[in-house]
Amino acid sequence: MQASPMNMPAGNVPRHMEDSNTAEPESAADGHTGGQIRSKLNVLSGQPDMEALSASLQARDCMNDNRMDPGMVGGFLPGEERARQLTMRRSNCMWTFIFAVLGIIFAITDNEIRWDSLDDFYNVTKISFTLRLLVVTSTILTLYFLYKYYETLISLRRLSGIRLPPGVSISSLKGGGYWYRFLIDVLIMLPQPLPLLDLNVTIWNKGLGRASVYELNSILCCVMFVRFLYIPRFYGECLSDLQSESTVALGRMNRIKIDENFILKYVIANSMQVVIVLTLIQIVMFAYMMMVFERAVDNGALQHFANCVWLTIITMTTVGYGDEFPTTLLGRMVSVMASIVAVVMLAITVNLVISKLTLSRAESKVISVMDKITLRKELKHKAAVVIQRWIRAHREYMEGERRGSTRGGYMMIPDFKSARRKNMDLRAQVLSNLPLLESINDFKETSDESFANNLQTDVPELVGNLSSQLVQQEKRILELNKKADEVNNLVAKLLAKKKQDTLQRARH
Repeated sequence: MQASPMNMPAGNVPRHMEDSNTAEPESAADGHTGGQIRSKLNVLSGQPDMEALSASLQARDCMNDNRMDPGMVGGFLPGEERARQLTMRRSNCMWTFIFAVLGIIFAITDNEIRWDSLDDFYNVTKISFTLRLLVVTSTILTLYFLYKYYETLISLRRLSGIRLPPGVSISSLKGGGYWYRFLIDVLIMLPQPLPLLDLNVTIWNKGLGRASVYELNSILCCVMFVRFLYIPRFYGECLSDLQSESTVALGRMNRIKIDENFILKYVIANSMQVVIVLTLIQIVMFAYMMMVFERAVDNGALQHFANCVWLTIITMTTVGYGDEFPTTLLGRMVSVMASIVAVVMLAITVNLVISKLTLSRAESKVISVMDKITLRKELKHKAAVVIQRWIRAHREYMEGERRGSTRGGYMMIPDFKSARRKNMDLRAQVLSNLPLLESINDFKETSDESFANNLQTDVPELVGNLSSQLVQQEKRILELNKKADEVNNLVAKLLAKKKQDTLQRARH
């Protein structure tokens, strides 16, 4: 419980209460000085100063206005209010995305019903009118939840200590740094089919040599696909913690703005599933736009959605069979956009596949240890083969010596044969044994490979250990230098004091 100015003891009054009258105009300097004297006398006597009390209450109200939105219901602590606003922000973002997508679904349904029922135009008018009303209704609801979303953002700004005007206004949006973002979101929601708007648009096509006539509502239906730009925000707010308070605080510490661009970059660079989903959405979107714009061609193959999906996939994969191609201006523009987007998505996919297949440091270490174990086993096996074949060659040599000896006299006695002659004969026998030489060569190659592998693994570890030891030694040297400087300063102070004492004794 905070102490009020009424209960403060004498002598403990805050400085801002004593100096609360210092903001008076210079023309009232004498009255101001007298007020200060009276205020100090009242404090010393234990009586409350009404001017200081009024200033304190005004400061408290200012802090409350700064911390709490006037439109909020009272009774919440700052932590509880922040948690409530975060929950409301996530909920408003979710409903904004849901109603935006529902508007696209209603618009596509209306467009397809009108196209399939051109012969029965009058019976389908009521259904089309109802669907367009649903489109407008979903847009209004989207704008409402978008307004509530920015209202929670501004409230969170106020809770963080930023002083903003009340409500959602241009000044509060600019003060919170949301004005241009809010303006773009509103502009994204404006294109939509409208009831009682049955206008046609004529566009000249050079490929056909004639003009194509489109319904304005069909073009507006295709433009509504820009609402999918809400996907990064929806993912960051509702499906992950990329826009949580801790993530935003971490971004501010590193001077990184956690917005839709950062979320899109992070998700695309780290999630193959999201890349696949985005690619499928783009294929369906471009295929439907292609079908709508190519319907102006009589009996064209691209009036069917399956053919448009085929053409979009072939275009985005840069295959280009040439069996189907758009002939209208808008259809060719869609094809160009699909090609540009496909180049970006393919580059992202290749980069993501490479990053996923790249081994981490721990995985590389495990594989290195596994290679060492395999080489060691292979080295032991080949060493055993060398020993086995050498013993076999030696046995063959000794058996040949016993069978092939035809000399008489003292040469029959093995002790009289020189050791040098025996070694020379044994060496000749080994060099003439091809299986033994092959096993020796295999052992030498495996031994060299094992040595090179150990060298590649051990040298970086040794260098890293030496580097860390050097860093530690440098830190110790810096600490020793600091302590040496402290000792030198202390010795200098002691010498100065001793000199000063000596001078004082000499004077006395």
